[in-house]
Amino acid sequence: MVKKIQLNEEQWKTLEALREAHARGCPTDSIKVSERLRSNGLVAADRHGYKFLTEQGLQRLSQGR
Repeated sequence: MVKKIQLNEEQWKTLEALREAHARGCPTDSIKVSERLRSNGLVAADRHGYKFLTEQGLQRLSQGR
């Protein structure tokens, strides 16, 4: 089980925005991602700067607010 990291409203909306962008195939370069989301392993970026949710980020979203 993944530890439920507490997220503020902005961080939660960022995770939702990344999930939505990925589902629609939209670029994510305009989505601002906090260092906290990256350092906790919820969000990563590829070598082109495309941001995406990690498996842990997807699990955190499924846990609900």
